Formats: sequence, C-alpha cells, structure tokens
Amino acid sequence: MWRLPDSEYAKRLETLRQKLVGEGIDALYLTSAPNIFYLTGYFMIQTERPLAVLISAKSSDVVFMGPMVEKGHVEFRSRVFTEENYYFDYPGDVEPMIMFRDTITSVAKRSGLRVIGMDNPAGASSFWGYSGSDLSALLKKEGLEVKQVKGIIEGMRIIKSSLEIELIRESGKWAARAHEILMSKIRPGAYDWEISLEASLEASREMKREMGAEYMPLTDSIPNFIGFRGQVGEYSAYPHALAAPRPIRENDVLGSGAGPDVGGYHSELERTIIVGNPPEAENRFNAMMKLREAALSVMGPGVKVKEVDAAVRRKAKELGVMDYLRHHVGHGLGIEGHEPPFLDIGYDAELKPGMIVSCEPGIYYPGNGGYRHSDTVLITANGIEMLTKFPDELDELRVARK
Repeated sequence: MWRLPDSEYAKRLETLRQKLVGEGIDALYLTSAPNIFYLTGYFMIQTERPLAVLISAKSSDVVFMGPMVEKGHVEFRSRVFTEENYYFDYPGDVEPMIMFRDTITSVAKRSGLRVIGMDNPAGASSFWGYSGSDLSALLKKEGLEVKQVKGIIEGMRIIKSSLEIELIRESGKWAARAHEILMSKIRPGAYDWEISLEASLEASREMKREMGAEYMPLTDSIPNFIGFRGQVGEYSAYPHALAAPRPIRENDVLGSGAGPDVGGYHSELERTIIVGNPPEAENRFNAMMKLREAALSVMGPGVKVKEVDAAVRRKAKELGVMDYLRHHVGHGLGIEGHEPPFLDIGYDAELKPGMIVSCEPGIYYPGNGGYRHSDTVLITANGIEMLTKFPDELDELRVARK
C-alpha cells in the first residue's frame, strides 16, 4: 500500500461532520493545506491565490474554491469533491473573496446552512501576499453567522489510524535504505549537496521501482530525499542549518536526515555521522546517546509529554551538557514534518496509543559540531515501537575514507 483508500477519507469526513454538529456548526471553511489533504487527499502549492474548501455538516457537499491553476489538478488528486468553483487569477477583475462569498451563500441556501466555521475568518492568509476583503464580514452581511474554529481537525490527526501507521512504517523503511546509500557516498572533498543529490536520486529510483508504477509522492516532489541540510563540520552546531560554504573534510561531524513521502506521510530518521576522528567526538556522541536513552526510557502511554523533556534535562544536567541543548526532545509526525504533540516541558498533554513522535535530543558545540539522532516512535498500548531502524552506535556511523 502506498496511499490511503477513498474509504479512509469518507470516514474522516463523516467523523468531522459529527464533530461539527456537536459544536453547532453547519459547515466548515478550510484554508490549511495539511488539513485539506487529511480530509480529501488533495494537496497544493500555496501561493498568493486564495484557495479553500467548504465541508457541509448538513449534506454531502465538499466544495472546492480556488484559482484556475488548479483546474484538472483537483480531480487528479482527489475524488471526494462534489463541486468545484474557479476564478481566473488574483487580483483579477472579480475579487476572489466575492466569488467565495457567492459560492458559500449558494450552498447555504440549498442546504440550510446558518453557522459557518472558519479556520481563517479573513478568508485567506496575507502570508503569501493576499490583500482583499474580509470574507467573514461579507458572509455576515448575507445573514450568516461565523465562528472561528481551531483544533478540530488537528485533534483528529494526532492519533494515527492503522493505515496511517503502516504508511509511516513504510516511510521509515525507505529512510533507512536512503541512509545506507548516503553512507556509501560520503567522501572528503565533496560538497554535502553533491552527495545528497547522488544518494537521493539512487534512493528515489529504487523506491519507485519497488513501490510500483502508480506510486508518486503526494505532498513532496521527490520520493526519497536524503541530505545534510548544511550540517557539515562546525556548521552542524546549528540545529537547523540550511547550507554550508565548504566541502566535507576529514574530522567533520555531519548531520543527515530523511523522511520519504509514502501516501503523503513521513517518518523522520536522522543520524550523526563522523568522518575520521574529530576531537572530543566520542565523548560528545556518547553524551547524546545517553540523552536519547533517557527520553526513550520514559516514553509510553499515559506519560505526560512534559516528563519526556524533563527527563532529558535532568540527564543533561547530570552529564554537564545542559548549556549545549538547543531544543526540546521532539514533535509529532505525519503529514507535516512538525505537528502536535510537541515533546516540550511546557506542553500539557499525555502520550496516547497511536501517537507518532520523533525522539531527537541533541547537543551542539560551537566550532565543533552538533550531535543528534532522530527516530520515529509509535506510542503503543504497552510501550513504544521504533518505526525507524538504522545503526546508531559511533563505530557504525564512522566514515573512514580518504
């Protein structure tokens, strides 16, 4: 299986409708790309052009509203929409929000909608450059009530179904294979992006062959991308580095990462890779591994999320590396690379069976490098299951070639 069946989207839409009825909401207006994908299987490139979906709680209506650049693409990606409405482009001769208002009021009249829930009351985000009328104000003038909605779909997404778990498990398998390929290609004198492109091409070709002719990534453009994200040598001390200005050298600490797209879902597998024998690498690597073990030993159903982060902080103080922490233990995974729950001392929730999180405590030494492994962890009824499996000991991750 490389994608979810249509029946899964039908179940999600029915669950959402029941939740909306419970909240006294007649229809939900959505602009969030991950949430639209979760409910419909349709994913798009977000731009300045407003795009939204209206899901009725009183009928089977799932209505698309968006720019003509998506015409044809909607049907290619999804089979759940009952109606599609397009404007030519933004800003256009007719403002998109006017068309959205007219579409929503038309659906409201035929289906008896009165209360419209909105994830974005303005109708579109200004983040990409949109500037126009406020949709909620337009709808109120038409006699509709507007309520801002937060957290309903995110709450549905936080516990993964058995099908979602299998997709992420498959992603974890291919993340490990990508790392095998990457390790074979690391060499001093090459830039990280050269090795990344070589390994990603080979890993993606192999993944496509095995997954079958119909397979394609659903939320990415490349099936199995693996890289370093600029985490080379001293630049790996930046947890979210983007690029490094120099090639890989002997005695570098490298940070690698992969999370292939399987049905629009992603695992996360990261490793600290050692080239040669950089100073202090063994002690720092071992300290990172002790932080990792502290986190994994606490994880399980019913455990407060904050306790996982607290356990790592206690261990970091014990080891004398607290000053080298730069982030919390991890985060949820699924459609997005980062989603709830967030394994942070300030996050007030508990781990439950079906949650999938990363475990990635790291320590970062300016001028030397960063030390972080990340694995994808499923919370089960009895404990945890690692969905990513790849060597994690120093001797297994040392590259020794000239």
